[in-house]
Amino acid sequence: MKFVILLSLMCIGIGYAQQQSEAICRSDPSVVGNCGHKIKGYTYECRINSCKKFRAKACKVTGNFFRSRDACNAKCKDTGKPAQSGVFEFFNRTVSQFLQMILSLMSWAGF
Repeated sequence: MKFVILLSLMCIGIGYAQQQSEAICRSDPSVVGNCGHKIKGYTYECRINSCKKFRAKACKVTGNFFRSRDACNAKCKDTGKPAQSGVFEFFNRTVSQFLQMILSLMSWAGF
């Protein structure tokens, strides 16, 4: 029983971490400082499901900012999945990961 509880908590933790990593895609780029450096990159635009060019004069840019379009697309672009609320998406991922772990354990145990 303790094993199942521990396994469930691990799945929830993994799902939460993944959800947080994708929260960056829904935030705005954060321009830091007034150094005047020309910084070019890409930011993900949720409403159009696309990465667009972003330019700023700053010391650095953090948050929803990527140096390349490929990195932006890999992290944020939706590949045809229907839109889901954050809670529903988190629940789906958690359950999916839990089931995958159970199936792996069953396979490993020879079931």
